[in-house]
Amino acid sequence: MSDTAARRALLVVFAGIALTVLGTSLDTYTHRPVWRVLAVIGALVHAAGWGMYLRRTRGGGS
Repeated sequence: MSDTAARRALLVVFAGIALTVLGTSLDTYTHRPVWRVLAVIGALVHAAGWGMYLRRTRGGGS
């Protein structure tokens, strides 16, 4: 696995974390349900980033 691919996957992980925190914070502050959607999207991006990272570090899916 190249360092570039690992860094890209981890960047997606941290982007997902940032979206989740941002959505949760804005939902807490404004009480608008649209920000919950952003938090859920962030969680999905976070999970996809870990999937990319694990697939690349373990040599592919089974």
